[in-house]
Amino acid sequence: MTPRFPRLPLCRPAEGSARARPAPWRSPPEAGGRRRRAHERARLGMRGGPRPRKRRRKSVEAAAGPCVLCPRRETDKAAMPVQLLRTVKGESETSLPSHLQQEDLEHLQEGFDHTNKYFQGIVVLSHPLVKLGDGTDFLKIVLQDLDNLCSRINSINILIYGKMAVDCAKIIQSGDTVVVAGFKLAKSPTAAEDGRHCCHLEASEEDGSAIYIYPKQKKNAASETASVSVAPKYVYTPLNHLKDGTIVNLYGIVKFFKPPYVSKGTDYCSVVTLVDPSNEKLTCTLFNGNLDSLPKIYKVGDIVRFHRIKVWDGTKCPYPTWKVPVEAKDLEGDKVLLQQLRNLTVDILVYDNHVQLAKSLKIGNFLRIYSIHTKQASAAADVSHIEFHLHGGTCYGRGIGVLPESNPDVKELKDFLESVHLSDSQNTESVSSVESDSTSNDTIDLESHLQIYQQLPVTVLTDHQHFSNTELKTILNSTAPQQYRIRAKLKNYKPQELYQSLKLHCSNCNSLQEVPDGDSFDFILQDSALTASNPELHNTSWYDSVTWTTQDQNQRKITIHFVRHDEMLQHPEDTLLMIEGGKLKEVRKLTKRFKCVIPVRSTEDDLELLDLSAPFLLQGNISYYGCKQCSSPKPIKNLSSIAAEQQPSWEPSEIAQVLGIKPLQYVFIMKFTLVDGTGALNAYLFDYEKFFQIPASEILTNNFLQQKMQMTMNMLCPPGRKLDDLPWLDCFIKSYNVRDTTEHKVYYQIFDTTVAGDVI
Repeated sequence: MTPRFPRLPLCRPAEGSARARPAPWRSPPEAGGRRRRAHERARLGMRGGPRPRKRRRKSVEAAAGPCVLCPRRETDKAAMPVQLLRTVKGESETSLPSHLQQEDLEHLQEGFDHTNKYFQGIVVLSHPLVKLGDGTDFLKIVLQDLDNLCSRINSINILIYGKMAVDCAKIIQSGDTVVVAGFKLAKSPTAAEDGRHCCHLEASEEDGSAIYIYPKQKKNAASETASVSVAPKYVYTPLNHLKDGTIVNLYGIVKFFKPPYVSKGTDYCSVVTLVDPSNEKLTCTLFNGNLDSLPKIYKVGDIVRFHRIKVWDGTKCPYPTWKVPVEAKDLEGDKVLLQQLRNLTVDILVYDNHVQLAKSLKIGNFLRIYSIHTKQASAAADVSHIEFHLHGGTCYGRGIGVLPESNPDVKELKDFLESVHLSDSQNTESVSSVESDSTSNDTIDLESHLQIYQQLPVTVLTDHQHFSNTELKTILNSTAPQQYRIRAKLKNYKPQELYQSLKLHCSNCNSLQEVPDGDSFDFILQDSALTASNPELHNTSWYDSVTWTTQDQNQRKITIHFVRHDEMLQHPEDTLLMIEGGKLKEVRKLTKRFKCVIPVRSTEDDLELLDLSAPFLLQGNISYYGCKQCSSPKPIKNLSSIAAEQQPSWEPSEIAQVLGIKPLQYVFIMKFTLVDGTGALNAYLFDYEKFFQIPASEILTNNFLQQKMQMTMNMLCPPGRKLDDLPWLDCFIKSYNVRDTTEHKVYYQIFDTTVAGDVI
């Protein structure tokens, strides 16, 4: 089951950096703080409006001051609202106050006193510290119930205020265990969107709350060493006792070695010749996709050990070769001779750019085929066999060469063929080939086999097809800027959590920012609702206004301004409206019926947009944001110019232009680690919708697109696969320089590349 994309926080620390925090702010003055908190609760629509004053818990000793002669008692911990506690062997060194009782999610209900209750959970999300409209510091974290860590529904939002929020922001990290005691419970306005508990917890020092933090435990070297099993004892076979087909352990003294080099495939190769006390010599050719996995040999005379090596005498391939099912009528040449030579021939599948040359070959040509892919596979009867594939491209010299008659290798091959007795070949038991069943397999469609075995790239180029492939090693040794066509495999990608790849990008200043979550937008809406709508701005020449009062205890006034066209209101699906005083849930309802919704607030002279931390426009399920740095907001009345058009389209780009907004674009930002056997490089993907063929602006609210993106990445980089089994990617990349005062770096970016249409 594909996980849902959670809502993104306002910002995240850069990958590999320390936890990102905003610059410190001066704490708000305490005078008048209780009155501001009461109004803040009323603004947020929290239970009970202003709180009663008698809420702070103080012990007698705390009120009078501690005695200098007596040691501090356990109950004095109430004076420390945020405490960082240690655990030893899974047990806390310090006990929680005895008066506290644990509460689980299932029994959390409004209307009860939770002064002596606590909730415990693991931090799965921590938002940045922000300031509310009245200057109060605010931190939101998400805790998951310890009794059911696998289900996201068993999580709850924790809202922390004041100095307690500042202290927690300095300490809390993802994975920490947090205990929230003496909390308040209120309805969560975002429960329907984030899928968490219908209520949230509120905690502040002012209300006598306390938070206890148990940092996530890290494994130490001692515990890791203790978990390692004792190394087994090996029995070594002398080199003069090696037998074909056996699996042995062996050791020897290095008489000759060739340091690792890049093979014609994707692996590194090393050659070493050993001798042992039996004076027998053994040459080993070693392959591995990881350079560090090959033996580290520094000089002749080193002693090398190999474990679980399969012995082959080097005379005959231990596996039969696969015969491609082809009908006899499609074969060219002497069919009698082909039958006689059937045990001396192999079939090779040729792809892409090599097909045209293969068609021009003449019977009797002597060939040398370069960089052929040899693959061990299993037939339907679970019989292993060897297949030969000549894939597309020219990497590592891949191709077909026709040898002249004068070539020494041709003469040697001719001499061998003349020495072969065809009768012996015909009588030999057919152990060197896997032949098709004459009654059924002869009619098997060759195209179905090609579909299974052909390794076509899973990405395609949308331009520059005339470029030749360049090895990554060459690219890494070249200066920037340049453009290259490559064929490589996706070894790894970041972020692994795909929702983290979604960003907002300004094409003007080239800045990136996180996509704000629903909570942030709701706070801005509720803050703007404190400003009453100006009646003098209602019912103008280009819009009609309607105001009503909500039926809840706050009795908010909501005003909606419907933009007219030709003195008439349009159909809802063609209408742009502006809303004052609405909450997030009310704004979302309007976007389901009307084409465009713009949140605004009143000034003395005109309506104006909210802070650009909020969307300047909502259209369907998409929220459109503007760049704070590059935008110069203009009066809302400028929208009247669009309303006066013959057929107003209300396109987001047109609305942004008349309002002086530089719109931000949704974009996927990912880092791909690409390898091709000659090297590895990190290339950045910067994609609006071309690469994945998925609009970045729609993915947050579309489960189908989320699943499609996850499936696409699973095809490009299948989890759990070996490097050899990964698919090839054809990509176009460009290198560019990034310089600052201290260093110069070269970066790479993928462009003009898209996922093949038949991948998903």
